[in-house]
Amino acid sequence: MITLSVDDSPSVTVIMTALMNRIDPGGTHLSASSAAEAFDILSAQKTDVVFLDVEMPGMNGIEAAKKIREDFPETNVIFITGYKEYAFEAYQVFASGFLCKPVREKDVRMALENLRYPLKKEEAEKPQQPGKLRVQCFGSFGVFSGGEQVVFSRAKTLELFAYLVFRRGVMCTNGELVGILWGDEPADDNKFSYLRKLIKDLRDTLRAIGAEDVIKKEWNCIGVHTDKIECDYYNYLSGSSDKNDQYRGSFMSQFSWAEETVGYFS
Repeated sequence: MITLSVDDSPSVTVIMTALMNRIDPGGTHLSASSAAEAFDILSAQKTDVVFLDVEMPGMNGIEAAKKIREDFPETNVIFITGYKEYAFEAYQVFASGFLCKPVREKDVRMALENLRYPLKKEEAEKPQQPGKLRVQCFGSFGVFSGGEQVVFSRAKTLELFAYLVFRRGVMCTNGELVGILWGDEPADDNKFSYLRKLIKDLRDTLRAIGAEDVIKKEWNCIGVHTDKIECDYYNYLSGSSDKNDQYRGSFMSQFSWAEETVGYFS
């Protein structure tokens, strides 16, 4: 399980992270001190459960939960707060739980056992062909190796890989990638320099898990070897699996450029 505790009080996130490490020692349990930091993490890391404080500086927890529901529709939100009066608002945004501080372990366990969006164990346990990455495109984009989610150090590196997967082996020029990753911003030398760093970071990340050969590189172009990836999107296109089981209403939901593709699957 991958969880994220969001609270402007460091002591609360320390307690929650320690508690989750005890409940789920094999999981990945992250923390953030603001909604802005949380969305940076959510964009880079597919997350199962967000433990969210209500009263925080900047964007409060209720507004953050609404945005999580829009951008990451299969991510569960459990509110953790000292203010019981927010319970009604919490359930209006379809939260998976509402816990009052100080949090008790048994209450957290009960909330995790009754998530609005239960963890898909069958997905995590899906057999993977030896030597292949498993890539999830429907819902939030995620990359898995050996049954574990691959953690990318930069959100832009994850987005770069997502676009290469989306292009299905087509060699993408640096100019095309800068246009996708930075939208309408000027394509200046700084952008191309940063893109080169992202490409290096991507190759280093894949090399660390023995999957560097997924990437194919030519002069000022980069793509992926589709035969080295086990991907729900590719299976959908080839008709090799049940389309209704795989497509769940969103596609690479972290990335704005992917929104225009959703109509194709409907």
